[in-house]
Amino acid sequence: MKLPSIQRLASAAWATAQRFPVVLLCGFVAAIAAMKAVEADTFEALRPVAAASLGLPLLTGLTLFAERRGLGAVQHWALRALGLAVLLLFYWRWPNWSEPITAMRYFHFSATLHLMVAFVAYLGVREPNGFWQFNRTLFFRFCLGGIYTYVLFGGLALAMAGIDNLFGIDIDDLNYPRLLFFLGFVFQTWFFLAGVPRDLEPLERRDDYPPGLRVFAQYVLLPLVSLYLVILTAYLGRVVITTTWPSGWIGYLVSALAALGIFSLLLVHPRRGREGHAWIDRYARIFWIALLPSVAMLLLAITQRIGQYGITERRYLLFVLAVWLGATALFYAVSRSREIKGIPLSLAVLGLLTFVGPWSAYDVAERSQVGRLDGLLTAHGVLREGRVSPAAAEIPVEVPAADWRQINDILAYLAGWHGTAGIDGWFEGGVATVDTIGDGTAPSSWAEAGRRATLIADHFGLAPGEGLLPDPRGFTGISPPGGRDAAVPLSGFDRALFDVNLLTGRRMLDGDTLAFDATADSLGARIRLGETELATASFAGLIARASRSGIPTAPGRVELPPDSLHLDFTQAGVTVRIQITTLRVRLTDDEQRPVSVRGTVLFRREEDPDP
Repeated sequence: MKLPSIQRLASAAWATAQRFPVVLLCGFVAAIAAMKAVEADTFEALRPVAAASLGLPLLTGLTLFAERRGLGAVQHWALRALGLAVLLLFYWRWPNWSEPITAMRYFHFSATLHLMVAFVAYLGVREPNGFWQFNRTLFFRFCLGGIYTYVLFGGLALAMAGIDNLFGIDIDDLNYPRLLFFLGFVFQTWFFLAGVPRDLEPLERRDDYPPGLRVFAQYVLLPLVSLYLVILTAYLGRVVITTTWPSGWIGYLVSALAALGIFSLLLVHPRRGREGHAWIDRYARIFWIALLPSVAMLLLAITQRIGQYGITERRYLLFVLAVWLGATALFYAVSRSREIKGIPLSLAVLGLLTFVGPWSAYDVAERSQVGRLDGLLTAHGVLREGRVSPAAAEIPVEVPAADWRQINDILAYLAGWHGTAGIDGWFEGGVATVDTIGDGTAPSSWAEAGRRATLIADHFGLAPGEGLLPDPRGFTGISPPGGRDAAVPLSGFDRALFDVNLLTGRRMLDGDTLAFDATADSLGARIRLGETELATASFAGLIARASRSGIPTAPGRVELPPDSLHLDFTQAGVTVRIQITTLRVRLTDDEQRPVSVRGTVLFRREEDPDP
């Protein structure tokens, strides 16, 4: 086999650079920015990386569109300028979004742009086989580029490590991720672009089909799809028989089923209608029909949670995808169409529509949560005519614990994801008059959002009618006044171990190991001294006691007298007292379960004289 010459490789690389100059420029910018981001180690440092990396699919798609339409150089550069303007707009808007919103927006927009690359060269062109061959080429080229990139990185990284260890030449550890970023953004991008077909019309006449694709689709993907269909159909029967609402977890399985099923159909698409492959059309129709009940269950599960907790970005996007999936399944089941271009095209349109505008996932979610908070506060007399009542904080009003949790959850969500601009007008002088932590109404980190939510919730003058008052993340800390600093009486005991982890702790006591292990239900701990099991301590009673008679000092903090926070046991000649200093619980499936328990452990052996 004759290897390509250096001159030939250089010529191909130069041709690719002339064809995709701005795409490669974005690759270089992304690589350099990523190298600098490694040193900065801040979220803000990812801003140029994100904007430049979005330029890879965006400007590739615009180039393919310009080439297929036969646009001149001026028009082509005008398109490129438009693409760069979109990237600059994303870069400019970055500081206005919280970290979770920014990450979600990035992946949302990136997925939309990658879908655009799949069909943009075939807009208004009916070349179904060419469309499939074009995307097959892109997919194979991308996978091959990934393999080359990581093999090259592994080899060069090993060479660098060898130079470092064998010759004593110090190589900064940061050079390894820098190398990976350069290869990923520059080498892989260049390699991928070099394989993008330029003359698209001959692709319609190609009839080659890798047999490995058929084997993979027929003997790997299709059995997996069938297994998922059996599981979901059986679960549908269970839902109907037990008349229970579908679990929210069903979204993952339906999404996996749809993705694998559609991918498998796309892989075998060129064989549809060919002699000996009639089974593909039968399988496709069965798949689309069998998918409809699962989509119906998914829609029921989503709408139930939207009714209970309102709209969030994830629920909005999942609902839109479920509707799209149902409409797509119905269309293909009824029409028996073999057209596949509409799949990425419709998904890209949905991706763009749900990304920007007042109907976007982000704007709708914020309005939904502000509206829910408005309704809860109005129902309890806190909000009147769009303003927080001045008397609200003076006379505490008891509300159901479920409402308390929702109020705190919404406040934390708004503070962390969108900021508090949506509720700023409720307060005289703005929300900053009660939220002294946040910087104006801008979003904040998740930990800070919880503290901001606590400050705002305290101003409403509401108190839980029952149960423990959680913080915005669902946690409650139970402790004596003074917490870990509270004094513990030692009278009657001759040994003391301080600040013991009562769920997973290990301590030495007189040459033996004192071990604490959480019980299976996480509501207690088994205590062993050496090989002897001393007792099983249950924290359920303490949690119930705190719910009934604990004194809430703030959302997420409850105090009990020290006498109500100790457990006594006598076993095998050893008397043990556990004095709880902190008991942190979390609401899980409507049950309070300990997640962290610490305290002082006191001992007395019966053979020892009483002090």
